[in-house]
Amino acid sequence: MNAMKQVLYFGFSTLALKGLGFALLPISTRLLTQSQFGELNFLVSISAVLSLLLCLGLPELIFKQQSANPKQKLALFRDSILLSILINGLFLITTLMFTEPLLSLLPVALNPIDIKFLAINLVLSSALTILFCYLRYYEMAKHFLWLALLQGISQTTITITFLYLGYGVTGVMASGILASLLTLVVTTSIVLKNITISFNVIKWTISYKDTLFLCSIIMSSLFVYTNNGAENWFIVESVGKEKLAQYYVALQFAIMTSFTFEPIRMWWFSRRFKELSACPKNYVYLCELSLDIGILLCTIMLVLTPFVFTLVLPSNYLLNSWLLPSLICIVVLRHHSDLLNIGCYIHRNGFYVSAVNGISALTALILLVILVPLKGILGAVIALFIAQLIKTLLFFFISQKLEKLPYSIKRLIPSWVGFSTIYLLSISQLEHLLLWQVAFFTIYTAALFKKYKSPIRTALNTLFERSAHD
Repeated sequence: MNAMKQVLYFGFSTLALKGLGFALLPISTRLLTQSQFGELNFLVSISAVLSLLLCLGLPELIFKQQSANPKQKLALFRDSILLSILINGLFLITTLMFTEPLLSLLPVALNPIDIKFLAINLVLSSALTILFCYLRYYEMAKHFLWLALLQGISQTTITITFLYLGYGVTGVMASGILASLLTLVVTTSIVLKNITISFNVIKWTISYKDTLFLCSIIMSSLFVYTNNGAENWFIVESVGKEKLAQYYVALQFAIMTSFTFEPIRMWWFSRRFKELSACPKNYVYLCELSLDIGILLCTIMLVLTPFVFTLVLPSNYLLNSWLLPSLICIVVLRHHSDLLNIGCYIHRNGFYVSAVNGISALTALILLVILVPLKGILGAVIALFIAQLIKTLLFFFISQKLEKLPYSIKRLIPSWVGFSTIYLLSISQLEHLLLWQVAFFTIYTAALFKKYKSPIRTALNTLFERSAHD
């Protein structure tokens, strides 16, 4: 399957899942009280950090390890699945046995059954993550699409049913378990029949060096959560569950911006190591192209999301007009740090990944401790922006020192200027704001078209030729 088809399949699956989640927002914000919605969001925040840890960095290891022997790669999938089962099994047993002590560590009161359901959800999701990596690596994008839709549609349907039946937050947690279990059964039947390498043929493949890499990714994941999620703890502790609910809803719209880029990310991340080893010059071109696409998508969302936000949500969830554009600005910085960091991943067993994320996380924690009690949600946004900016700059400069690549700062100027201008317009509250945004967006897209005129024409000609033959 060619690259364009893969991107389209991954794109449709990602956008469909995010669309289903987005469709739940106006329903859940009306069927749950603001306090319940804040509690649900805090559980999601816990889930975010634990899911990073329970994946053990195995997806990164799977995509990083290149082998000319196909059986060796299958053995790596085998060992990744076994290791995931072991660690996640221990996590589930520990959580079920010590639920009450764990609840006492949290800054907000939660229902014990919700924590238990959350643990089961996390274990099922971790198993699915490894199996979905198999589908991505072997370019089974169509299978990935149908399985993702199976999980998303079933979970959405069950969630709405449980919410209308009055099961509240517990119903949402239960729906995740049922949908993940159904998807896991189907995915396992597809994937495991292809992973039949015995230990007599190939021994355990995860080496000591690989373990160091996994440890660095796990540490990095903790730091990533500090940059993207720890603010929930400070917000709920300082200003309560209701304010957390308002912040979280705005954050979901910003994350929706990130998810529009996810098809490119999924396709690119699974092949970037291979692309770099094959042709560094082409790697740089594709990386800059991906970044331009990411910034363009964020710019589009700057224009669209504030209108959708006011249209679909209850009025008590609307906060200051600067919040959503500023969160989208942080997403843009995140795209830079995600794409311009390859050197940190391929040298020193990923040590610099942990180091950079650690510095950024420490910065975020210090600023959150200082700013959130003083300025509330504004303080959280300022802290996250500064931490993400430091992370982006460190990743780029250290990566360039380790693996010098011919990036062109000049080539990215149109995207930076276009996004910055429309961001400033978004928070300015000018009269005829939309008209100004559309005018500058037209200039911005014209500049991008001029930059990529040749590949765009080639792609269109190829598309038209195929249509003519069909």
